[in-house]
Amino acid sequence: MVDKDDLLNRCKLNDLIENYGEMFEYLKELSTLKIDLQMDELDLITRCTKCYIGHKRGQYRKILTLIDKDKIVDNQKNFSLLEILRKKLSEEILQLCNKTIEISQNFLRNNPTFPKKTQLYFTKTIADHYRYIYEINNKDEIKLKSKDFYEKSLQTIKECKYTSTETPYLTFYLNYSVFLHDTMKNTDEAIKVSKTCLYEALKDTEEIVDNSQKDIVLLCQMLKDNISLWKTEFNEGNNDNNIINNNLVSGTSENDKKNESLNEIRTNTEK
Repeated sequence: MVDKDDLLNRCKLNDLIENYGEMFEYLKELSTLKIDLQMDELDLITRCTKCYIGHKRGQYRKILTLIDKDKIVDNQKNFSLLEILRKKLSEEILQLCNKTIEISQNFLRNNPTFPKKTQLYFTKTIADHYRYIYEINNKDEIKLKSKDFYEKSLQTIKECKYTSTETPYLTFYLNYSVFLHDTMKNTDEAIKVSKTCLYEALKDTEEIVDNSQKDIVLLCQMLKDNISLWKTEFNEGNNDNNIINNNLVSGTSENDKKNESLNEIRTNTEK
């Protein structure tokens, strides 16, 4: 029987050569074991799913854009070819998402004593991938499953004692707000969740550790961009811009170099 260390080593080797299809199979074997997982090992799982499925989701979105374009110009030949590609790619994404959900559920089922932060990682992963499935099939039962696992994650994250500038905390609320906007069509709540998360992070910039600064800046920028985009959709107007600007200028760190990028986010938001 293959043990944890051997399976993780195989995953790492396949990660190095970006062979994510085979890596998925080793993760499936790993999920059947009773094990402890460290943060770097969870990051390994994230890279596999994000690089493999994320790339295909990007292709899928491009195909949808081209299909809409060819509908406008009435290019029937290209439209038909793109529809074939869309169907093929959607099947691949559904298969990979279901495989990721199965792996995550196996990890939780076989390791009921996982720490809360590890539990959160897998419940969030399940919620995210049900959301990806819903993007393709628009089935109500899939939307409800995604909602259920996001709600479980909301309860778990309260027990994790994350600070507002830790990457898992920011990542969860970024994804959850996207779920509220894209899946639940609740733009108002998506904006509120994003604002709260962003304001808390910018207020507590002193707690950022140097090796996580790049990720935090990126996540804050994504939250800010979503707020701006969704506000336009929601037509909140200029009055709410003043509220955002006033909140984003608070919490300057004593370490000016460390917070240069975060200060830039504040400055750009005020423009």
